[in-house]
Amino acid sequence: NNNHPLRGKSFLEVGAGAGVPSWAAMKCGAHVVCTDLSDTNRIRCMAECAERNYQQINNDDDTLFTNASRTRVCPHDWGSSVDNVVKALNNNNTDDNERRLFDIIIAADCCYLPWYHSELLDSIYSLLTDVGGVAIVAFALHDNTDDKDVWKIVDTAKEKGFFVEVLESQQLSPPTTAMESK
Repeated sequence: NNNHPLRGKSFLEVGAGAGVPSWAAMKCGAHVVCTDLSDTNRIRCMAECAERNYQQINNDDDTLFTNASRTRVCPHDWGSSVDNVVKALNNNNTDDNERRLFDIIIAADCCYLPWYHSELLDSIYSLLTDVGGVAIVAFALHDNTDDKDVWKIVDTAKEKGFFVEVLESQQLSPPTTAMESK
């Protein structure tokens, strides 16, 4: 779709796991960088997923095909240097005058370890363009820690200078009777 709102946007997924949002964005014409923690097997699997999704794109659409061919996968541990992520977006161009940051950053289900909230937000802050950039942090409550601690990411983000909009949420029905309904 030539008119998709993601077309031509720089898109970063942090804590990607399988990278599903990244591959969807790639197929919509975004320039994608997909990251997860520095684990060789995890990065290899994400790179294989990127390649498989790239192979499914019809090269009749030159712009879509070009943006998809620029998709990159790289390791990034939250709170560490963002240089490798910026280089991935900029095709290893290190000229600060040409350096782009990300229009859109997705952190899907990355909040269930609240002791990493500050590092996650530091990485997002360092990588998000300050002109119209949007970060979406979506999460589920996993019962691995107190729900109040997971929700503290909202206050931490505000303290770090982010504009935060909390959307109404609704829990899906618990899959078993042993799980508490919230």
